[in-house]
Amino acid sequence: MLSGISFNLIELGHFAAYLAFFVAIAQALAPFAARYLKNEGLRVITVNGALIVFLLTTIGALTIVNAFITNNFSVLYVALNSNTHLPLFYKVAALWGGHRGSLYLWIWMLTGYSAAVAYHGRRHYPDRIVTIMAVQAALIAGFFGLSLFMSSPFVRLYPVPPQGANLNPLLQDPGMAIHPPMLYMGYVGFSVPFSFAMAALLTRWKSELWVGHIRRWSLIAWGFLTAGIIFGAWWSYYVLGWGGYWGWDPVENASFMPWLMGTALIHSISVQERRRMLHTWNIFLIITTFALSLLGTFLVRSGVLASVHAFAAAPGQGIYLLSFMVIVLILAFGLFLAKGGYQQAEEYFVSPMSRESLFVWNNIIFTVAAACVLLGTLYPLFLQALSGARISVGPPYFDLVMVPIFLVMLVVMGLGPLVSWRKANLDRLKGRVAVPLVLGILAAGLMAWRGWPLSWTAPVAVAVVTFVAATIVGNVSRAVVQRRLVQHESLPAAFVKVVTGNRRYYGGMIVHAGILVIAVGLVGSGLFKSSKLVMMAPGDVLVLAHERVQFDGVRHVRGSDYTAIQGRLTILNNGAKLYPEQRVFDGNPMEVTRPSVNSTLLRDVYVDIGDHHHGKWEVHLFVNPLVNFIWLGGGISVFGLLFALSDGWKRRVRAARAVLSTP
Repeated sequence: MLSGISFNLIELGHFAAYLAFFVAIAQALAPFAARYLKNEGLRVITVNGALIVFLLTTIGALTIVNAFITNNFSVLYVALNSNTHLPLFYKVAALWGGHRGSLYLWIWMLTGYSAAVAYHGRRHYPDRIVTIMAVQAALIAGFFGLSLFMSSPFVRLYPVPPQGANLNPLLQDPGMAIHPPMLYMGYVGFSVPFSFAMAALLTRWKSELWVGHIRRWSLIAWGFLTAGIIFGAWWSYYVLGWGGYWGWDPVENASFMPWLMGTALIHSISVQERRRMLHTWNIFLIITTFALSLLGTFLVRSGVLASVHAFAAAPGQGIYLLSFMVIVLILAFGLFLAKGGYQQAEEYFVSPMSRESLFVWNNIIFTVAAACVLLGTLYPLFLQALSGARISVGPPYFDLVMVPIFLVMLVVMGLGPLVSWRKANLDRLKGRVAVPLVLGILAAGLMAWRGWPLSWTAPVAVAVVTFVAATIVGNVSRAVVQRRLVQHESLPAAFVKVVTGNRRYYGGMIVHAGILVIAVGLVGSGLFKSSKLVMMAPGDVLVLAHERVQFDGVRHVRGSDYTAIQGRLTILNNGAKLYPEQRVFDGNPMEVTRPSVNSTLLRDVYVDIGDHHHGKWEVHLFVNPLVNFIWLGGGISVFGLLFALSDGWKRRVRAARAVLSTP
C-alpha cells in the first residue's frame, strides 16, 4: 500500500511540475497576447499565475521529499542519493543533495520570489507588475525546461532496486541543510531587481520611481548570499578536514562574484535615492549581478570545472545552461543599450570630495575586484579551449591581487560616513580623520614591533582595521553626544535613541563593523596560523604554537549509517578532548575525514587523522588564531542587515498607530 501511495504521489508531483511549466509560459506570453488580441483581461494571467506556479512547484518538491522519506527507490534521483539507513534529517535535505534536486530547489525558490513580488506589486506598483511578472515567468520557464526535459528529479527506475546508493558522504552534515538553500536564496533573489530593470527599460519607467522598491529585495538577496558564503566557509572548515575555509575554488568564486557586484549595487542605490544619480549605472549593476548568478549556476552544473562543490553534469545540460545564459544576457544588455538612455540622471557631481564620489570609488573597487576574480576563474577554461593546455589559477594569484583591493575597500568604507553629501568640509574632515589615523599608525607600529619579521600585509591590515573601527566609533559617539546635549538624556538612553532612530543608517554601520570583525579573522587566521603533519604513537606529545597535544590512540565507533576509526587526543594546556574520525558510510566505499576542533574566541586547535603505519597514526594539527572572528563577523553583518530592514517594519507600525489614533 505504501509503495502504491509513493508511486501515485511522485507522478502527481511530476504532473504538477509540468503544469507549472506551462502556466509559466502562459504568464510570460500573456502580455503579448493581450496586446495582439486587444484583450486586456489576459494580462491578469501574468500576475495571478505566479501563486499557481509556486503552489504547483511546491507540490512537486513535497512529492520528491516524500519519495526520500518512504525509500521510494523507483525514483532514480532517490536511488542515487539515499538508502534505507540514511537518517531522516538527511533524507529531507537530500532534495538538494544532487544536481537534479538542487536545480528543482532553485526553481522552487524562484517561484517563491515571484509569488511574493506579485503579492507586493498589486498594491505598490500595479501598473508595472504585469511586465515584471512576465520577465520572472520567462526565467522560471527557462529553468523548468532544463529540469523537466534534461535533468528531471521525477524520472522513474525499473527494475526497482531493493536498496539505494547513498547521499554523498561529504554532504552528510547538518550544514547541508543550511548552506545550499541560503546560497540559492541569494542567487535567485537577484532575479527580482533584474525583472524590475527589464520592466523599467521596456515601459520607460523612470528609475527614481522603482529603485526604492528594489532596495529591500536587493538587501534580502545580499543577506542570504552573505549568510550562505559565510556558512559555506564554516562548513568547509569543520567538515572537509583541510584546516582552511576558503581556497579560491572556482565554485567558491562563483558565489563571491555576485556578492561583490551586489554589494556595489546596494551602495549605488543609496546614491540614486539621495542624489538622483547613477541611474543607468545601477541598471548595469543589476544586470551584471544577475548575470554572475547565472554564471555561477552554469559553472556548478555544467561539468566544465573540477571542484568539490561542483555537480557532475551531462554535457547537454551545460550547453543548455550556457545557451540560456547567453540568450538572457543578449536580450538584457541589448535592451539596456537600446533604451537605457531614458534613465537619465537628474543631478551631477558637485565636488570630487563628496560622499557620492566615494560611493563611486566604492563601486569601481568592487567592480575591479569582481573582474579580477572572474579573470582568475575563467582564464584556465579559455586557455584549455584555445590551446588544450591545462593550468590552475590558485590562491597565490588571488591573494596577490585581492588583498590590496580589500584593504583599499576598507579605507573607503571608513571614509564614506565622514564625508558630507555634495561637497565635503575639509576642515571638519581633517578633524574627524586625525584621531583614527594616529590610532591606525600606532597599531601598525605595535604589530611590526611585536611580530617582526612578518609580511607587510599584517601591519598595514591592522592599521586599516584600526582606522576604520575608530571612524565608526567616532561617528556614533558624535551623534550620541549631540543628542545628550539637546535632549539631556543618559548615555545609554541617548545611544539607544540614536541607533534606533535611524535604523537604516546604523544598520549599515553594524554591517560595516561585521566586515571589520571578519577582516580581523582573515588577518589572524591567514597570516599567523601554524600547522604540523607528523606520525604519532599513543602517548606522544606534539607542541605547536604553545599548544601541547597528546595522542591517546584510536578506537572503532559505529554511527547511524557509518563506521569510523576515531582518534583520541588531549590538549594538555586545558584538558580538552579531540576526537577526529575517518568514516566509511554504508553503501559507499568513499572514506571521509571528520576533523575535531577545540575553539576559544582567540584560537582554534584543529586536528585531523590519516593513515597508520607500524603502530603510528598520521596526525595533522593546526592552530588557527582568530578564525572564529570570521563567523562572528558574519553574524554581526547579518544582524546589521536585519536591523536596517526593520526600519520599514517600524514605519508601518507607526503608520498603523496613527490610523488607529485618528478619531
